[in-house]
Order: sequence, then C-alpha cells, then structure tokens
Amino acid sequence: MRVLIQRCAAIASTALFVVVVAHGDGSPDTTHDTDSAVIVVSTHAIREAAVVHQEPEYPAAARQFRMSGEVIAEFVVGMDGKIENVSITKGSPILSDAVIRALRKWSFSPFKVDGRVRRVKSTMSFNFQL
Repeated sequence: MRVLIQRCAAIASTALFVVVVAHGDGSPDTTHDTDSAVIVVSTHAIREAAVVHQEPEYPAAARQFRMSGEVIAEFVVGMDGKIENVSITKGSPILSDAVIRALRKWSFSPFKVDGRVRRVKSTMSFNFQL
C-alpha cells in the first residue's frame, strides 16, 4: 500500500501535459524534420500507454545491505513502441540497474500527433522500500 501511495504522489506531482520539443522561435524551418521531433509526455500519460510492463525486481544485494531509495529514469520510446534509450537521473547504481533491466522489457502503444506516430520522451520514478 505504501508503494502505491508513493507512486500516486509521484504521478500527481508530475505535470499532465504534452509538449512538442522544437527548436528556435517556432517559425517554420525547412531544414528541420518535424517527423524526428520528440514529444515530451507526462509520467501519467506514459504509464497509460504501456501495453507490456514489468516492475523492477528488488536486487538481492540491495536487500542484503537493506538499501532503499528512489530511482528516476528518463527514456525515449521509439515509433515502434519500444524503449530506445534509458538514462538514470537519480538513484544508486544497484537499484538503477534493476530499473533499466525492467524498462527494457516495456512496450507502449504508438503516440500519435496529427495522425503521425512520434517518438516520445518521459520520466518515471521507482521507489524501493523494504
């Protein structure tokens, strides 16, 4: 129950908006490929789009040494719904590795903007508590 409450708090604190990451002042640029623009989506939106997901396993070494804490992962989801890359912005290396392994197994429904499938970027928080 504690983990559920923490996750709900993390979702609530995340802005629920979608922003197109563009460059410049918004004026048209014929050299910029709009199909390659990455859309930033909220934690809530990315979790809702998850078709397959697996929560990270608590690493045995972390249990043994009674490690706990939060891991924040930033990642890009490709147009095929698979995670293209993951970077950890906060968390211990042992717990972070578990998050990366789990996220690599996730897949998502394609994100569409104006009828076109787009790559998206998001962050997620995972709390490890004993």
